[in-house]
Amino acid sequence: MHKVCVIPGDGIGPEVVSAATDILTAVDAPLKFEEAVVGIGSFEKNGVYITQETLGLATESDAILFGTLISPKRRDYVSPLLMLRWNLDLYANIRPALCYNPAFCLVPLDIVIVRENSEGLYHALEREVEHNTVITERIVSESACQRIIDYAFKYATDNNRRKVTCVHKANVLRTSDEMFKKLFYGTAVNYAFYNKIRSEDVLVDTAAMYLCKEPGRFDVIVTLNLYGDILSDEAGGLIGGLGFCPSANIGKTNALFEPVHGSEPEIAGKDAANPTGCILSAAMMLSHLGMPEKANLIKESVKECYSVRDNWTKDIGGSCGTLEFTKRLTDIIEQK
Repeated sequence: MHKVCVIPGDGIGPEVVSAATDILTAVDAPLKFEEAVVGIGSFEKNGVYITQETLGLATESDAILFGTLISPKRRDYVSPLLMLRWNLDLYANIRPALCYNPAFCLVPLDIVIVRENSEGLYHALEREVEHNTVITERIVSESACQRIIDYAFKYATDNNRRKVTCVHKANVLRTSDEMFKKLFYGTAVNYAFYNKIRSEDVLVDTAAMYLCKEPGRFDVIVTLNLYGDILSDEAGGLIGGLGFCPSANIGKTNALFEPVHGSEPEIAGKDAANPTGCILSAAMMLSHLGMPEKANLIKESVKECYSVRDNWTKDIGGSCGTLEFTKRLTDIIEQK
């Protein structure tokens, strides 16, 4: 029995997380759920957006299933999700983008973006040097670059992916991104010889264009923090929207799984959220916990569900709300 820390969060988070836990129950996954409160609910109750008790529960759990957060407009606000990533050293952010039905996809995409999750601009090291002028510092270390590159090639090997593309901006950032690029090719040599995995590098702006124009060019993309965040949202738009995008945050001993989309407070509580991204994140969690058959059952059932127009969710022009989609997906799983 695996212990899963369930953190619904704010906005539509509780709705999509509830759908995901229902699907985990439908596949009879041996999981024990322990729920924790973060975000607005935690602040109203405890005066902080995440408590030490929640950090402790997350640390002790075998995995974390996370919903969404509303970010208050406060200068002293630090996202509980970022705190979890930093405290648990969740250095690898894995974001698959797969078209489940060409009828609502702009391109037939099937890629995985492996994003460095611990450095870059997201530490928000900013300082004002004079009136109306701010300097933002970006951290890129050799050790963090090497471990995300190693993770990307191992992921490709373990998941029968045949190509890894390094995305960077080394033509402008000639020290940091050039280091990332050189480390990539130093690693690629071994995987080309032993695992027959091809490699290439592409500038980040060019990669954005190729995702739209030549999506078949990519298989696994490995990139730095900000680039991966932007490209994965672009990929989500190409496959029907962020409602279809799962993600995993992986560290040496901990792992957190969450949908890519935001909290969407304008539709919270209206049974209008697409739970697919959270359900697929739960499937990624099952794979991580050593249950690939149950994970594949969920993914195959999602594809079958979206093959029928009547099962489409509201964000892609269908009529299914969160609850109805979850029920129909559950029925397909039980039939299988």
